[in-house]
This record gives sequence, C-alpha cells and structure tokens, in this order.
Amino acid sequence: MTNSTHIKSQQSTALGLVIFSSIILAIMVILCIINYSISQTLNWSLYPIGALFMVWATLAPAIGLPKYKLVGSYIGLSFTLVPFLYMVANLTGDGEWFAPLALPLALSLLVTLGIFFVFFSRLNNNWYLVAIAFFLFGVVLNYAVNLVLRSNHIEQDIRGKMINSSTIYSFLLATCIFTLIGYQRRSK
Repeated sequence: MTNSTHIKSQQSTALGLVIFSSIILAIMVILCIINYSISQTLNWSLYPIGALFMVWATLAPAIGLPKYKLVGSYIGLSFTLVPFLYMVANLTGDGEWFAPLALPLALSLLVTLGIFFVFFSRLNNNWYLVAIAFFLFGVVLNYAVNLVLRSNHIEQDIRGKMINSSTIYSFLLATCIFTLIGYQRRSK
C-alpha cells in the first residue's frame, strides 16, 4: 500500500467515525429535546440514550480502528453492557433484579464472547471455529444461564427442563460433528 493510499484510507476511516458519531449524538439530542419538551424532565429518553451509547461504544472501534475492530468492539461492549443494565435497573425503580440476575448473565455473556474471540483470533480452521461457537454459546452459556435462572428461583416446568437439556445435547452433538469435520479438513 502506498503512503497516499494509506493516508486516504485513514481519512475515510476518520470521516466514517465522525459521521457515525454525529448521527448517534444527533439522535441522543433529539431524544432529550422531545422528552424534555413533553415532561420537563429526562426519564424515558434515558433508555434509548443508554442503548445508543452502548451501540456507539461497540461499533465505533470497528469503524475507527479497522485493525483492532474485534478487540475494540469487545472492549466497548464490556465497558458499557453492565452499566447500561444497572441504569435500566435503577430507572425501572425495582433494581433488585440487577445483582442476582442481570449482572451474572451479562458477565457470563462477556466471558463467553471473550473466550470465543481468543479462539477466533488464533484459529484458522473455520470448522473448529463453528464447533467452538456451538460449544461456548450453545452448551456453556446455555448452562450458565440455566444456573443463574435456577439460583434466582425462576423455575421451569418439566417440559422446559427437557427442552433445555435437549438443546444442550443438540449443541454438544453439533460441536462434535463440526470438530470431526474440522479435523478431517485441517491443513496438512
């Protein structure tokens, strides 16, 4: 890549980030204006503003840091997901569900995503990546969610427990199948 091509690429990346950020900021301002003009306070607009900030923090690194878009997006999501859920819990007036339910679910998701991204950046066998995705999200995260729900006494009926078990076993089977395909098609 020539030096002028590299500079043009950086300029277009910076311009894309500025445009994206400006759009998000404009929407946030419009939401504030509408909310304040209706109720002379900011209440309901804080939900979409928080969500927009989380979207911006997750997508802006992908736009502004093309070489590190995956890591940047993960960091952006990691730093904004839990505070967003905490804000929602407090705005709803009944924030009791945050610590026992939202926090462990969010952390389970973030840890699972982090582990997947490590494998994603290290493996070049797409079949293994699919197997890892099935295992991490379909087995590990599914099991973790089930544990959190059970520990919060959110019980499922017998049919729900059977469906969850069937789902976990199905994903485990898919993991094995994709691992075998990946093993057969690996680079020799």
